[in-house]
Amino acid sequence: MKRIISFIISLLIIGLIVYYQKPITNFILQEFIYKKEIPDYKVNNYYTNNNYDYVKYSDNFYPNNTDDIKNAIYTILNSGMISFNLFCSEEYTDCISDVEKISTDDYVLSNINNLIHPYNSYNKLHITTNALGKVNIKIDKLYSDSEIEEINTKLEKIKKEIIDNKMSTRDKIKAFHDYVINNTVYDQKRSEEIKQNINTKNTNESNKANGVLKNHIALCSGYTDLMAIFLSSIDVPNYKIANKDHVWNAVYLDNNWYHLDLTWDDPITSTGENMLIYDFFLITTEQLEKLNTNQHKYDKTVYGF
Repeated sequence: MKRIISFIISLLIIGLIVYYQKPITNFILQEFIYKKEIPDYKVNNYYTNNNYDYVKYSDNFYPNNTDDIKNAIYTILNSGMISFNLFCSEEYTDCISDVEKISTDDYVLSNINNLIHPYNSYNKLHITTNALGKVNIKIDKLYSDSEIEEINTKLEKIKKEIIDNKMSTRDKIKAFHDYVINNTVYDQKRSEEIKQNINTKNTNESNKANGVLKNHIALCSGYTDLMAIFLSSIDVPNYKIANKDHVWNAVYLDNNWYHLDLTWDDPITSTGENMLIYDFFLITTEQLEKLNTNQHKYDKTVYGF
């Protein structure tokens, strides 16, 4: 009799395990293999304490909608970390598909990238998911530690040469604006290659701040990154504004936001003569729009002013 009862109990247990196989498996995976543990959130020296209409700082790493996902990505990038996990809430049934859409949306991701310090920006962003709602984000930084050290060392040397403490903030920005333009030429060759989709190595690194300082040749992204790094070094709030063809700086000064574009203040001339102009030096949006260039149209729902 005892054997029969034991057999029946065993069958019941096996039946329950088979019937509840999926929830039991999910429980084991979630609690022991894919534990829903958020890593310690830490920020580096290049974290910026800025919120925007487009994205905001968030301590919610269990997203419930697409805004939560974008805010979490912004927060992680802005922190300077190179890896972090999110976990979709069980009620958010479209979470994984929404994450996958955002992870392939260059427009959304590049906009977020423009709102953080260049040193925390990504070169490549790897976002992976699993069926249990875990989202892993890994960041390949645009600037290596050695490049950051090189830029900072050169930048401090330049600042000592061209800036003194008696100067106003505007004058400091002007001095650096002039220095960069007087010591840099636009990388026309690489610009034409990009327009023609010619994928050659950018040996001048003209798209990055270290290339501008080292080789004195720049694309708009190189000019803009270098200015953004300088502005942050003197505690001036700033970010980058971009469209599909161009990028420039947004600068907060005297309680107002202004546009600053070193690329267009360093024009290419038919004679090859170097020029320094101030058409795009700390101008308002109204002034920018009056200049009526096709290169400066941008999405105000992203960049605000």
